[in-house]
Amino acid sequence: MSDIGILNGPYATAFILMIVGGPGFPLGAIAGALVWRRHRVWGAALGGVMGFGLWLLGWLYFSDNL
Repeated sequence: MSDIGILNGPYATAFILMIVGGPGFPLGAIAGALVWRRHRVWGAALGGVMGFGLWLLGWLYFSDNL
């Protein structure tokens, strides 16, 4: 067995969370920009953050890590 771990510190953990939740950001940004047409930039930013969070939460729930 190897003693080299993937989680060596807080930066590695944050990086892995960004990789796992990353696909939700562009999907949420596109949805937010389409829904909030008068303020596309704010809609994309809020949608991206919400999409990232929902994607990460869904991944944690369905992988039984929550």
